[in-house]
Amino acid sequence: MVSRVFDLGKMSVKAKNFYRRALPSSCVDFSSEEGKQLFKESLLEGNANIYFRLAAQFRTQDEPAYCGLSTLVMVLNALEVDPGRVWKAPWRFYHETMLDCCVPLESVKKTGINLAQFACLAVCNRLHSVLKYGQEGEDFLSMLRKDVVASVRSDTNVVVASYDRSQLQQTGTGHFSPLAAYHTASDRVLIMDVARFKYPPHWVTLRQLQVAMCSLDKSTKRTRGYVMLQLRTDSMPLIAFALKSNLGSNDADFATAVLSWKEFLLCDMMPDEKEELQLCCRKFGQCFSPHALCSSEKDVMVDKANNYRDSAESLSKACRTVCSEVRQTSIAGVFSSSAVAALMLAWPFEPGYSERSDRLAQLAKQELKSFSPDTRNEIDLLTTQLLTLIECSRPPPVLPGKVNSEPSKCQWHSDACCCINDIKL
Repeated sequence: MVSRVFDLGKMSVKAKNFYRRALPSSCVDFSSEEGKQLFKESLLEGNANIYFRLAAQFRTQDEPAYCGLSTLVMVLNALEVDPGRVWKAPWRFYHETMLDCCVPLESVKKTGINLAQFACLAVCNRLHSVLKYGQEGEDFLSMLRKDVVASVRSDTNVVVASYDRSQLQQTGTGHFSPLAAYHTASDRVLIMDVARFKYPPHWVTLRQLQVAMCSLDKSTKRTRGYVMLQLRTDSMPLIAFALKSNLGSNDADFATAVLSWKEFLLCDMMPDEKEELQLCCRKFGQCFSPHALCSSEKDVMVDKANNYRDSAESLSKACRTVCSEVRQTSIAGVFSSSAVAALMLAWPFEPGYSERSDRLAQLAKQELKSFSPDTRNEIDLLTTQLLTLIECSRPPPVLPGKVNSEPSKCQWHSDACCCINDIKL
């Protein structure tokens, strides 16, 4: 460690800085003689195929809290996913700054992302994602070993670990990194640590990694774990609609909107189906219009000025199809914004929550049947974003009249719903 003193006018600032960290004895440095031997034997066993794709895109995280984003960028580029937009003209290539659809980058710089948010970002960028939270016991260890072996023996599947560094006797807490190889005899896995300024790639036993995955994430009150990622072929990223990327900076507002909407769903339905649908749509718009984003507000995904006309036209055609199909639904006529209508179609209604909720879920299901694959993909991605944001947003303030009481159903009146969430038609 080195300490330096900087004179800023009359103020002196003593700043600590470091050149890397020494790996603890429980971790085997990839470049050590033992590490090389482990890799050689893994390669001969066929348990390091995915290493070469990952190594070709190995990167150092751009920010101290960007381990999740950098890991995902590494995987996306390793699996040759076309982002559909320009990084640096004329090249389309993934970079951390592109991954802002589920969590705003300013929030990530401060606190990083959690496991659910990582999985959401993966799905929104054309990856099939299977999330598994850490558990104690041999069953989870066996499942982890099976999934790791399947990944390292392929060249299309990647396992990303979310773990607590302190459980590996390293400095720091939560971290993300991809796993690149497996050594059978020692039951060790190779972690391609994206914080290369801190630790080199290293081997740890799966049992050590399991313990590190079972550590609780304070932000979610859940264990860490791992995500299995694979490219979803014949799919596109979100092209027409999205949740606004600044939600994470003010997620209490979103959480309050969710609570208000859920309380409304508990209210008794109106006898007239048309009036009931209008009431539901207007309430949903009241809650979520500030959070919906349409294609006219989104960043341009393809730079037409840089000879990407074919790709641009393809995305533009798909976007028009999605918007057109959403506009033709029965609920879209109530909204001035197709983005809000798309969010309502994507809402993750809980089966059996209420009669009103089940009726809306059935309506959305019927509408989805008539959609093209591009539109169904768009709605599925929005559902993933909604589920992630609902899970990760801060607990909202208790609404007036609901302190220490169960939500109560209101009675329908001819003028309007007269519960706490009164809506003026």
